[in-house]
Amino acid sequence: MKTDPNAKWLVSPDVRSTYSEDGAVLLDIQKGLCYSLNPVAARVWSTVEATPSGVDLRGLVDVMETHYTISREQLELDIDECLTKLKNMGLVQRNGLFHESKAAGARG
Repeated sequence: MKTDPNAKWLVSPDVRSTYSEDGAVLLDIQKGLCYSLNPVAARVWSTVEATPSGVDLRGLVDVMETHYTISREQLELDIDECLTKLKNMGLVQRNGLFHESKAAGARG
């Protein structure tokens, strides 16, 4: 699913994280669920986490491009997929919206 490239991504307020050489572990304190991230997803997470005002897809690709030698287009696709999965699990928010719905979108 291709997300809005101008959307700002933020860490959900109920999520805590810890890092290791194997990636990251996220804890959703509201749901009581733990998630593990591989090193690449952990780097995406840490970039979102380090930007409290939110980061857009271009900003994430810019950061990731300094660490990996794959095409920018492939990075965009991979990061978009990662963000979508994190959003679906409730770990990140897009534009500060935790649960998006058609009704909420219709209100503007």
